[in-house]
Amino acid sequence: MVREKSNTISLLYQTVITVSGVGLWIAAAVNLAVGYGLRQQLMVLALTPVAVLVGMFPQHFRLPLGSRFTRERLTFTLTDAIVLLVAAWYGFSAAVFVAGIEGYTGSRRTVRRWSSNVFSSGMMALTAAAAAAVLTGVLRYGFGNVGPGFELPILDIAVAVLLASTVQIHVNLLLMSTLLALRHGHSVIRHFRSFLWAAPMLLPTGTAATLMYFALQHNVLTVAVIGGPILLAIYFGQRQYRNGVEERIAVMEKAHRETIEALAVAINAKDEVTHDHVRRVEIYAAGVARLLGCSEIEIEALKAGALLHDIGKIAVPDYILNKPGKLSAAEFEKMKIHTIAGAQILGRVEFPYPIVPVVRHHHERWDGKGYPDGLASDGIPLTARILAVVDCFDAVREDRQYRKGMSREDAIGLISLGSGTQYDPRVVSTFIAHLPEFEAEIEAQRRHPAPTFGIEPSEELSEAARQVAPGAGLADDTATEQPGHTHPLDGDVRALVSLAHAAIRARSQDELVRAFTDKLNTLVPYDLCAITLVVPETGHNVVVHASGRNAELVKGRSIALGEGVTGWVIANRQPFCNTDPRLDLPPSLIEQFAIYRTLAVFPIMKARTIHGAVTLYSADLDQYTQDHQRLMSEAVALMATALSSISDSASPPDGGSQIVSITERLRMAGAVVESDLAH
Repeated sequence: MVREKSNTISLLYQTVITVSGVGLWIAAAVNLAVGYGLRQQLMVLALTPVAVLVGMFPQHFRLPLGSRFTRERLTFTLTDAIVLLVAAWYGFSAAVFVAGIEGYTGSRRTVRRWSSNVFSSGMMALTAAAAAAVLTGVLRYGFGNVGPGFELPILDIAVAVLLASTVQIHVNLLLMSTLLALRHGHSVIRHFRSFLWAAPMLLPTGTAATLMYFALQHNVLTVAVIGGPILLAIYFGQRQYRNGVEERIAVMEKAHRETIEALAVAINAKDEVTHDHVRRVEIYAAGVARLLGCSEIEIEALKAGALLHDIGKIAVPDYILNKPGKLSAAEFEKMKIHTIAGAQILGRVEFPYPIVPVVRHHHERWDGKGYPDGLASDGIPLTARILAVVDCFDAVREDRQYRKGMSREDAIGLISLGSGTQYDPRVVSTFIAHLPEFEAEIEAQRRHPAPTFGIEPSEELSEAARQVAPGAGLADDTATEQPGHTHPLDGDVRALVSLAHAAIRARSQDELVRAFTDKLNTLVPYDLCAITLVVPETGHNVVVHASGRNAELVKGRSIALGEGVTGWVIANRQPFCNTDPRLDLPPSLIEQFAIYRTLAVFPIMKARTIHGAVTLYSADLDQYTQDHQRLMSEAVALMATALSSISDSASPPDGGSQIVSITERLRMAGAVVESDLAH
């Protein structure tokens, strides 16, 4: 909404300047044709191509706004000297006529857009009119001359041209700075002040005009001899200054790029981001932005936003970022902070493009139900709306620790479903319509080395660094694996064998899980052990047995696939150890489990068949060591073998041959464990 209002005001301003300037130029051309003599007309027409020729050697300066440099450029030419010369000799109408033509041709060489060309012509006509009016007023009312003309006193013309040149410079800067301020929705006064650094650079053009005025009293050759070297000196002086500015800008932009890469490393340390994901999102976002009419500076902001929009996650606790299951209400409140924190972090860096709105608002929703500010529809910055769509599309297609990636069609369906509620419908439709083009661009760029954005493997510690101990010394950890020692102690071997024998004697699932939890505590310490099994008839995951403190609170609890740590382990078929136990529990149980410090969850799996999971909670341990985890793997493997045998048995538990088969298989497993671990 704000951006569209700024565009409307900017367009209105351009229209007013264009109409006023072009109207003034037409009036000047008519007056030149009617009120000037033939010789004067021919001289003005002869000086017009000279002005156009001089304008073919411009100097382009990037515009500074505070300590930043934007993509906007300010163009300096020496044409102002020719316009002032024409104003001093032939007056108001001649100066406006020459300036209007040069403004159009100079703009045409840079931008082939008729509206911009005519605006430039009108602006230069107004600037020349202001300068010529001041020059005429100073000569007539300040020194008592009739007005511009030939052979005026040197002091009169020097003062008049100097003041006219000053006005010409400031009017030009004011008109241009106003346009840019309105275009970006900024303060006109602030922009104008930021342009004033350029004024002293243009003053020598007035001096050149004065000297050429007196040279022209002799002949055109004298003008060339005197004016040529002066104009060349001014041109090369400005070019040298411009090159120095460009070098400083290059250093600043390099610092910005390095800042982005440094921040990217910080993000990568806490979140699962790949440089391929960043690159794809960049291409998607830039493509959609161009189709929707975003400026180059907004596209640059989107590219940086593709990498840095989640920088605020640095302020989010690790246990929330790494939680496999759903977040609680309190945890989600902490997660929301990452948008505000990211905007605050990046707001301290003077980026040359508006990245802060992208970062702050990329979780706003089209229906106003997003965060952090609850913006809705066009009130959300367009860049943030674009990033929300393309980042979601690409992120859901990548595999994550807690889920498998979606197919292309499913991802399209997901963002289509959110169109009009979560996402801007125009952004969604544009993205989907042009998705094949973006994918073709991504495929083409795969042949070229892509930037890593600092997302790369961390450097490993040297051997010398590994030998350094903390000043307070190291805590004893007798359970930690020692160099050269790869097997548990004899007591652990005996405990595993005892567990295997207990599994052999079990005749039912209930008997097996009870025997397992009884024997497991002698092998791996815990304060609560919960065994979750998949119910074959329904496919639900249910805690069928629990032993230890708070056992009655978790027994019988149903766990959805992917819910909490246990649900994640069952869904992904791999263990998960040493995280906050509260991440495994529903909000109603968190308070009762505040005493627990760590957990370990292992899938009960035989071949590729998942039977459930064993979850250990500990209030005493800081973490489950590598030895603990290895012993748990062996113990759970024995249980998986027993459960598999019971599941395969079609006969009742005391059914003869099947029991012999179960017993033999478990005895073999126990023998293997005893043999492997004892040697």
